[in-house]
Amino acid sequence: MKLGLCSWSYNRTFASGKMDLEKLLKVCADDLKVGGIDIIDVHLKSKDPDYLLKIKKLATDLEITISAVSPGNSFGKDKASDEKAEVANVNSWTDVAYILGAPNLRIFAGWAPKERHKELWPKVVKSISECAKYAATKGITLAIESHNDGGYLPTSIETHKLLDDVNSPWVKLNLDTGNYMDPDPYAALKKSITFATHMHAKVHDIEKNGSQKEFDFDKIFKIIKNANYRGFLNVEYEGKGEELEYVPVAIEMLKKYAAKYGI
Repeated sequence: MKLGLCSWSYNRTFASGKMDLEKLLKVCADDLKVGGIDIIDVHLKSKDPDYLLKIKKLATDLEITISAVSPGNSFGKDKASDEKAEVANVNSWTDVAYILGAPNLRIFAGWAPKERHKELWPKVVKSISECAKYAATKGITLAIESHNDGGYLPTSIETHKLLDDVNSPWVKLNLDTGNYMDPDPYAALKKSITFATHMHAKVHDIEKNGSQKEFDFDKIFKIIKNANYRGFLNVEYEGKGEELEYVPVAIEMLKKYAAKYGI
């Protein structure tokens, strides 16, 4: 397992103008001392190839792996033109991941009113299948992240059905440790981790001493170790505390668990 950072952890700091991607890459290398980063789309200033190559070179010089690029998307649109636009958008971000040298593109299945999920499901499957075919031409794996709040994939049941229905070696999971709404989320993580190409370690409320009560990271790290998961586990801090203060605390907490379990 390799420890990294999801740039969303500093999203409010980005919005305030106190952070940009170049600075964050240096923070990852010099302060947080992690090996990788996955980049949320809004944290890239442009899709211009010259700019992307500068980011890639900076990451290379700092010995930071860009483990994934993460656009926002939602399939299952009513209008065919809107659905086609969603596919085109994901494909354009596949090109971005290719230029940056990121092996994974984190995507969503999307969101819709719960009563329409069954109706719209075939569109979601078809669109992700189309995106997977394009991603295969670039050698990029689509890492689907389950999501609650009206998402098509609130639990491991829907998530595994999507993997089965798409049935592509280029579609795997971005397994977020805090997103499954299963009755036993740890059993769901255990069932899903063999399909993970990338992971997020969700952190919400955390004390300055590194203690937190929401997630059982002992259970999470046992699952990671037993599965011999060797990809990136990137901290995704979504707490209300000052990001510049609490993200380093979250990173240190995860480092201690990694050391405890020897991974």
